[in-house]
Amino acid sequence: MTIPEQGEIMKNRLTGNIFEVKKITDQFVILYSLDGSMQIMTGKKGLIHSFEKMTQDETVKESAA
Repeated sequence: MTIPEQGEIMKNRLTGNIFEVKKITDQFVILYSLDGSMQIMTGKKGLIHSFEKMTQDETVKESAA
């Protein structure tokens, strides 16, 4: 998996929560949950193991649920 770009939607593999990538630095990625209740700052390596990219179709289905 490559490092996502700002604005991409990611799903936490452990919790199933959905996040948007808000900022990317040299070492960290900052994500905000779509419902606004959480923020996560993780290292780029942690992102690769803990999150998966979501397609536009998956995002729409999750939002409707």
